[in-house]
Amino acid sequence: MTRGPSHRPHRRGTAGPPPGRDPLGRFRRTGGSRPDRTGGAGRDRGANPVELAVLMPAILVLLFASIQAAAWFIARATAVNAAQAAVNAQRTYQAREGAGVARAEDFLRRAGDWLVGWEVTVTGPQPGGERVSATVTLRVVPLVPLPDISETAFGTVERFTEAGEP
Repeated sequence: MTRGPSHRPHRRGTAGPPPGRDPLGRFRRTGGSRPDRTGGAGRDRGANPVELAVLMPAILVLLFASIQAAAWFIARATAVNAAQAAVNAQRTYQAREGAGVARAEDFLRRAGDWLVGWEVTVTGPQPGGERVSATVTLRVVPLVPLPDISETAFGTVERFTEAGEP
């Protein structure tokens, strides 16, 4: 029969487990100070949950602010595209009155319902005029109040020209 390592003689030939071990060879706690995972600074126990509780509101504010900023920039790009669509529809040769407004409103409807309170204004061409402009003003569904977005696009009316005319 073989004996386990805890029954081997140690120091001065005495039998029994080495100091600090139980009979099965495992370490046992003694009454002294126990090792601390924080490097001996026991007063820092529980600091992580407190730090998290203090930082979590700031983290959430930054998260929602970044989402709102992204939505605002996407809405701005959508407004530019809607204004350009309105100008492209209104500047075609012999376009009917209101073609640009209808095109921009259709564009904004297809963009989704996260854009609210939009308004489209198309001006021109005046009789004999060459320029068309379209302005799209809208708001994003707000988490925090942001200014309205207003974007304008311009274009030249299409017309037939003779050879050599500008």
